Amino acid sequence: MMAVWEGDRIRPGVVIVPGLTQTKDLKFVVEVAELLARNGWNVLTIDLRGHGDSRRLSAAMITGGWKETDDILGAVRHLREKTSSSSVAVVGFSMGGRSLVKAMAQDEGRLIAAGIAVTAPLAAGPPLAPPDPGVAPTPLGKFFLEFLGAPSFYEYYSRAAASYGVDLRTMEAQMPADASIARVKKPLLMLYALDDFQSLLQLKLGRHDGGIFSLAYRDTVRDNPHVRTLLVDRGNHAGMLYLSDPHWFALTMLTYLKHWQARDVDHVTAAAPPLDVLAEGQLEAHTARYQVVVRNHGPRAAGVVDVHIRIPPGARLEHCWAGFEGLGRCATDGTRLSWTLPRLTGGKTSAGPFVAVVDVSRMKKGPFATTVWVTTVERSLSLLEKDTVTIPQHVTLERR
Repeated sequence: MMAVWEGDRIRPGVVIVPGLTQTKDLKFVVEVAELLARNGWNVLTIDLRGHGDSRRLSAAMITGGWKETDDILGAVRHLREKTSSSSVAVVGFSMGGRSLVKAMAQDEGRLIAAGIAVTAPLAAGPPLAPPDPGVAPTPLGKFFLEFLGAPSFYEYYSRAAASYGVDLRTMEAQMPADASIARVKKPLLMLYALDDFQSLLQLKLGRHDGGIFSLAYRDTVRDNPHVRTLLVDRGNHAGMLYLSDPHWFALTMLTYLKHWQARDVDHVTAAAPPLDVLAEGQLEAHTARYQVVVRNHGPRAAGVVDVHIRIPPGARLEHCWAGFEGLGRCATDGTRLSWTLPRLTGGKTSAGPFVAVVDVSRMKKGPFATTVWVTTVERSLSLLEKDTVTIPQHVTLERR
């Protein structure tokens, strides 16, 4: 996905790179891209080789950060050529962050203006070996193997290495980024959380240095003025670090990139909405049930706050409530359902759930989308989607 500003103003660009098993259409990737675009950046989100659209269009296999370096550098060139961006930064999550570090080391400061690597596993793992029939893979390992479509990591990466004309050990040597990070010559922020479940799993497996998530790389960059590490108490792994506190993550990301890419450019900003929305939907026989929670991550209270759901054409509202069934009915205006909160306290306060059950039995079979958004009287008296103070959420269900 690419979002490009029109007009003759020069703007910076950002490439967003998801991690292993992740694609550019995930909620956190879409929202991070929209935040950057709203603040004045040209944005390109990509699927690394072996993922999403890239997997459908190419047989290129995953290499754990080695060849993914080429994917990132190619995306940076593409964004710069198509948009005439003044500079291009990269935000990479998990394996996307590892690949970013390797790309910045290889680039030597020519293409990538700045980078943010979120919970990136830089270190080498244990050498891959044929699986022991008596040892079952961990639940996380099973998840990855299902995604790869392989009986073992050894089998998959052996085939991957052969497809690139090298043996497995040669490819394994190219995967880590803990040594190459010393060659980074542009600003790079390494972002980690102490409660990262993947890092904690390494400890449970007996890798007491953190395994692939070891932070020992900091010794190699102690004298490198370009690399900084930010370690936070909580936030978990990859996109969950954003989802746990979108306001903090957005301000950190936007402030860092504006400083290095557009410090004195007024039309590039670093503003993040303190309110955000969590929305989900579930299809139950002939009805669709939607649940919404609103969070205020900012320090100040917000009010008056209106929470809205736009139900699909052809759907009919059966009932709606806030908190407990039967309480806090919604107001209706055509296909828009709304609840009003006189005040939502700041400091990571939540309100909800706001629930709507709609009859979809008369709708055609196939996918249908619902939009969720929030408006405030402080911002505008309008209740329409275009005046939302949050990034709108889109929930898609499908009648079969």
